[in-house]
Amino acid sequence: MLTADVEVDRRDFTVHASLTVAAGERVALFGPSGAGKTTVLETIAGLVWPRRGLVELGGRVLTSTGSPAVEVPPWQRRVGLLRQDPGLFPHLPVRANLLYARSAAGAELTTIARQLGIDELLPVMPARLSGGQRHRVALGRLLLAHCDALLLDEPFASLDETLRRALTVLVKDLSSERKVPSVLVTHQLSDAQAFADRLLVMDQGYVLQAGAPDEVVLRPATRRVAELVGYLGFVPAAADGGGHGAAGSPAGSGATGSAGTGAGVVAGVHPDRVMP
Repeated sequence: MLTADVEVDRRDFTVHASLTVAAGERVALFGPSGAGKTTVLETIAGLVWPRRGLVELGGRVLTSTGSPAVEVPPWQRRVGLLRQDPGLFPHLPVRANLLYARSAAGAELTTIARQLGIDELLPVMPARLSGGQRHRVALGRLLLAHCDALLLDEPFASLDETLRRALTVLVKDLSSERKVPSVLVTHQLSDAQAFADRLLVMDQGYVLQAGAPDEVVLRPATRRVAELVGYLGFVPAAADGGGHGAAGSPAGSGATGSAGTGAGVVAGVHPDRVMP
């Protein structure tokens, strides 16, 4: 299990985040750019020191600002962090890149390479790989390192939608199979829904709402959450959502839903979701 309860000062605001990710569970931190999502991942990975906080993984304290303070170095945390840049070693072939975090080869290399569809690329140099192939190699290296947690910072954002979705689903399946807690940072709602068991919506350093992805999308707790998950055209509504509640109803090309605000309840239309 991975737990993090941290406050991290940034130049424009302080990030406040608390999350628990069970073994094999997948959580997505979703929100606009600059919301503080990457800061949370970097704090878990040991790259950022919080003003206040505690990070634990599998019963091990990785970060603690208490007394005595604990700060386990990033390379000793057994936490894998995958970013947009695959970070392959250009002078090493695919096989050597995959095995960089391991001391010996074996059947596992063959299995992982086959699962990722790169088993025929083992002797190839990174310069000859496509963008999607490089990301698969970086993912394979992470999996072969047998990390106790996976942190994914929009690793496939530069890829086309079809490949991005395929790799997201692949990571989802492998993390569940290995019973590894995994956290994905993304500003693409479709990626979050495809990957996560639980969605945390972040904005300006705060978690605004947490829950199952469909629950958050269909029942946004506030107008800001509704805006972030794609609702448009807000108008005042009755407290009961006009008989439909927050779950939504057919409305032309999209679904309607209601969300609370400081001024009362409003209804919005989501153009991509039509309720049966």
